Amino acid sequence: MRPRRTIILYAIIIIALIVKPTAVRAETISISVFLDYRQLQLLMMRDAFNGPNHTAQYLLDDDGCTRITFSEPHLSAEGELLRVDTKTLATIGVTTTTGACKVITQWNGRATVTGKPVLVSDQPFSVEFRVQDTRLYNQQGRLLEDSLVLQAVKEQMHLFLSRYRLDLNPETGQLKALLPYFLPHYPANRLSGMIDSLRIGLLDLRPNELEVRLLMDVETVAKAGPEPVLSEHEMEQLEQRYRSWDSFLTFVIKEAASATPSEELRAALLEILLDARYQLKSILTESQQSAADPVKQLFIRTWEQLMPVMREISVRSPEKNLLPFLSFITAADAFKALDRLGPALGLDISTDGLRRLARLLNDDPSIDPLKYLDEIDPGLQQLFDFGRSSEISPQKKSQGFNFQLIRPVYAANPRDRLNRWVPAPAEVNAYLLEIRKLLLKEADARIRSSSIAQKYARIYRKLMLTAAWQESCWRQYILQNRKVVPLISATGDIGMLQINEKIWRGFYSPSKLRWDITYNARAGSEILFKFMVDYALKQKEHTYGGGLSNLARATYSAYNGGPSQVSRYRKNDVPAAHKKIDAAFWEKYQQVHQGQELAVTKCFGGQAASSMTAAPPINTSRKQSGSKQATTVKPSQRIENVGWIKSRNPKHFTLQLTAMSGEQAVRAFIKQQFQGGSFAYYRKKQNERYLYVAIYGSFDSRAHAEKAAARFAPLKPWIRDFGSIQKILSK
Repeated sequence: MRPRRTIILYAIIIIALIVKPTAVRAETISISVFLDYRQLQLLMMRDAFNGPNHTAQYLLDDDGCTRITFSEPHLSAEGELLRVDTKTLATIGVTTTTGACKVITQWNGRATVTGKPVLVSDQPFSVEFRVQDTRLYNQQGRLLEDSLVLQAVKEQMHLFLSRYRLDLNPETGQLKALLPYFLPHYPANRLSGMIDSLRIGLLDLRPNELEVRLLMDVETVAKAGPEPVLSEHEMEQLEQRYRSWDSFLTFVIKEAASATPSEELRAALLEILLDARYQLKSILTESQQSAADPVKQLFIRTWEQLMPVMREISVRSPEKNLLPFLSFITAADAFKALDRLGPALGLDISTDGLRRLARLLNDDPSIDPLKYLDEIDPGLQQLFDFGRSSEISPQKKSQGFNFQLIRPVYAANPRDRLNRWVPAPAEVNAYLLEIRKLLLKEADARIRSSSIAQKYARIYRKLMLTAAWQESCWRQYILQNRKVVPLISATGDIGMLQINEKIWRGFYSPSKLRWDITYNARAGSEILFKFMVDYALKQKEHTYGGGLSNLARATYSAYNGGPSQVSRYRKNDVPAAHKKIDAAFWEKYQQVHQGQELAVTKCFGGQAASSMTAAPPINTSRKQSGSKQATTVKPSQRIENVGWIKSRNPKHFTLQLTAMSGEQAVRAFIKQQFQGGSFAYYRKKQNERYLYVAIYGSFDSRAHAEKAAARFAPLKPWIRDFGSIQKILSK
């Protein structure tokens, strides 16, 4: 465990920060460091309450039979004074002839001490507690008058607190070793002089924290000219800088998440990580017109978000985290201030600097905190519950980039039938039906594993279909030079759900995302579901104008731009490109909402049948005849009218196959079936809207109907008598 004064080392980093070198002369600048009372309380417990069970015990006699024990300290502000409350146990006893202590009486209560933190003379980084008053309360909270017990407690509390020192003296050697990595352009002699002049100038008690105002003598330098726009060579270096920063941030997030069992704090850490990765993706793919270093700016912004989370972790789980996390928080304040100095001080985020900072949290020499790996990280998956589903199918062997020529539509294993399938024009209809089946299957798997309400589940199913349409037009593969290759965008978005390999590094396998369409759909469904539940629902996006459909819009905004963008779709002050993306999604979602998800067929050049504009259930009995698929209506197939339904014997049976929102959709569905015989459909009103219900056959017994139902097993048909349908038609 590092010594407490190491904290100062990082608090001192702040000193370098807020300097504003505008004049060519020496000046004294001040930097405010804020120490939360909960953190001060933990420091006091660590340094002074170091007896069994965090107690401080004082003996009032030589035998130790009469003693006062303090425990459970609590620090707070009382006006302009610092208040320390402790549980107090006074034990009065005598020594027996056998040498044992015999307790005569005990008193339990609380002691309240107020005092003022002041600087220690000739010790520039030491603070002492100057006691002003001591009060004693019994267990009922009643203030005690003067007594022997009170007098003894007062004397011991005075002695105890007068000896306590809050030592902020840093090891300047460590600081000198750290700062050069972040201030490589600042003259070494000036940097050393800066550090040596650091001292505490003022202490100020605030309602929730102690402000320690540090003073430092700075030899200011002339302002540098404006930073030039990043050169082509510097732009090329962004990729490596990205890798270093992403590795560093991932390491820090994992260390912080491992330090707390709180799901709330882990969720906050995950959001910080994902938002940073989404922003890093933008940095790498968008033209950089700003003169500022974009990675450095992201470094500062991310640390601002991390500070309050790490502070909370440090006080909730302080056993191993207090000092390292305090160091991190202080360093964050320091780098924010350094950044405000601009190019005059030359703050630079170097690889070595990041590695040294990471070592503050875990100095295990066997771990390289900046190691960048593309493989799945089980620790990352477990901490944030991503990619761990037992349904994620294992890959039998690595597919790598072993491209192959166009192969038959169906593999021997039915599970693989969609892998590497780029449909020919005649296959588009059949292909889309299979993809729809896959997407809804994965959506339903997420729903079944949760307790989400049905009204939200319905939105999520439509969201899944729309997101895949928006991202890829339901495509996992494309043809390049007559070879089947995964669909990968210029920004590294992979497959049907366009899952970015950099953003989701460690959570999912890049190889499987490329070559296993089921894995890609499953990963996308997992991300969409988590974004909808943890962000869109939690932030109550459905309470704004638009109702439940806003959940889909908000989820997709987050899926496209990161968790912080969950409300992007309803804001005006967003880039035009983002507005266009959200508008395109909304247009597709409305079609899906109306049961027309198979309008996605227009992505395939209009080669699918024109009637394929709605969502028929999946028919798995299609012929496996290589690359050709029959799409014409069989001669023996008939679509009867309502008069036929009304003329049936009310005691005979039929099979209800599906209900759809449009007449064209239900007719298209019937034409896609490969059973001969009589089909029919009728319209009914349900929940203030009309549905078109498809039925098949007329059977004189339930047994005959059940036998026919086996031919439509994937549709799970409902056997019902004609009388019940005729009652609906008579209304």
